[in-house]
Amino acid sequence: MKRSQTFRLLPALAALLAGSSFVYAWDAAGHRTITLLALDGLPADAPAFLREANTRMMVASQACEPDRWRAVTIPELTHINNPDHYINLETLTKVGLDFATLPRLRIEYTDLMAVARASHPEAFEALNAKKDPGRANMTAGTLPYAIVENYAKLQGAFKTLRVLETLDEPVRASQIAQAQANIVAIMGVLSHFVGDAAQPLHTTIHHHGWVGDNPNQYTTRYSFHAEIDGGVLERHTLNYNTLKPGELFNVHVDAANPAADVRTYIDRSFSRVEPLYKLEVEKKLLGEEGKTFIAERLHDASSTLAALYSAAWISSEPSAEEVRKFVFYDKFDGAAAIPTRFVAPATAPASRPAAESAPATALEPEPVLVPRR
Repeated sequence: MKRSQTFRLLPALAALLAGSSFVYAWDAAGHRTITLLALDGLPADAPAFLREANTRMMVASQACEPDRWRAVTIPELTHINNPDHYINLETLTKVGLDFATLPRLRIEYTDLMAVARASHPEAFEALNAKKDPGRANMTAGTLPYAIVENYAKLQGAFKTLRVLETLDEPVRASQIAQAQANIVAIMGVLSHFVGDAAQPLHTTIHHHGWVGDNPNQYTTRYSFHAEIDGGVLERHTLNYNTLKPGELFNVHVDAANPAADVRTYIDRSFSRVEPLYKLEVEKKLLGEEGKTFIAERLHDASSTLAALYSAAWISSEPSAEEVRKFVFYDKFDGAAAIPTRFVAPATAPASRPAAESAPATALEPEPVLVPRR
């Protein structure tokens, strides 16, 4: 069988990717599958609304959103969003950096990358202003930071919901609804980047076919990436129903600082880069070995995501002091949405004497505001 006949890809998709600098991982169906599997691994005491069918599908749909952001190509977005989808580990090695000891903070990492690019320009892909208006490839990728940052956001969103539920005040129903919406949105975004990290081609410079020395004659097809993202999943019918029986939820992460566990997870994926290329060159990718390989990657993604979801929930229990501070700074009265002093009268007079403009007894004292950055 000819290779062109073995992969059932949409020609239009392959053509689109061939002319794009985008780096996708798993088609939308793959990201939804990872999300739904991970939601099955939530702790028993996790919020009940996350077990509702409609909410589960909302989280799964949101897991596709970071790829959709790529349709907006303004530099302010692309220079952050594009590198969040990958980490080229060989590039780090070329510039003398150890993935295991990267700085904890994104800004410290990007500072290092600026120095590294100046010292080792040959280690980075050439800038292309047309394909990459945001100069995203100024770094080796920021995928581990995207994962941990969204994990922290989820911790915060869970904490807010738990504070509101602790207060148990009916007038805060809108706040609870918004807190739940925030959780759904963040869980979806976190899922996307965790899913990206499970796709080996998101951890390597060989992301769209093998580059450089190639003694093993690995494929150099740009479309290889798209074939793994969707074609292989479709060929082997890898979806929620077929993968659920093999899900183990056997990953653990440090709730206080999951960065090291995230790097270990990415390392696992990176170790599968060359085996993936070997499966293709040996024409085994479409057989049982290929099916097992891709299924393992999806299971690793869903198990790791479930561990991050669980850790964020378990570690988000608010203290009594945190509840007190929330109430103090929130200053929510549950009354009308607009304070009385800002409601325009039904028929406003053309002008009012200064003495009548603001009766002192009608207004509360102005609050003292503390400047915030």
